[in-house]
Amino acid sequence: MILKTTAKNWFTNYLCPTIDLLLGFVVSTENQIKGNIKHFEENKKGIVIDQGYPELEQYVTEYNGLTSDGWDLHSVFGEYYPSLHRRSAFLTLVGIFEHELDKLCEHCKEQFNLNDSLSDLSSRGLERSTEYLKQHVDIATHKNTRLWCDIKKIQILRNSFAHQDGKTFNDNGDIPQIIQHVKENSFLSIDDRSEVIINEGYLEYIRDTYFRYFELLNNSLQDKLKNA
Repeated sequence: MILKTTAKNWFTNYLCPTIDLLLGFVVSTENQIKGNIKHFEENKKGIVIDQGYPELEQYVTEYNGLTSDGWDLHSVFGEYYPSLHRRSAFLTLVGIFEHELDKLCEHCKEQFNLNDSLSDLSSRGLERSTEYLKQHVDIATHKNTRLWCDIKKIQILRNSFAHQDGKTFNDNGDIPQIIQHVKENSFLSIDDRSEVIINEGYLEYIRDTYFRYFELLNNSLQDKLKNA
């Protein structure tokens, strides 16, 4: 029999198994990236570009239609493409966590027989769900913690990837939260186009950061349930 998910068992019976599944997703993503890099190293080939004259012949490396006379192939296939792959996984992870926190708010509405719904609030994303938990469920949302600060930086970086190609600036100038986040996080770097590069380890960092923050929320929720 499948146990119904409630505010009381949401963390242990639902979120923790989901976190385990997301670890598998992260590992699978990184393994695919490593496989792609290995395929590049093993299948790149040297070719001759014939300019019509023997003295103008060029010896270049070619892979997947790109040649080393026009591209830094090691940078493209060893850094840029892997970062693009991780971008997609990054957006997926953050979207899942936002969805799961919305679901917690729905469970709380049912658990405590609340009249107001999450959709009644005008904000969006984690700001909306945490505000609902604070205002209507009346639990601490731990916004004075380092975890929340880190999540806010993750959210800002997510928005940059979604809307401006991961740039560290917008029309108003540099985005200090992104620049600071890169400086603080060894799994991020910035390339010569001022785009953030996601390196191996960052996806696991996201998973762990959200999990630990949700753990704090659950502790607050369980305290309220004990006193209800």
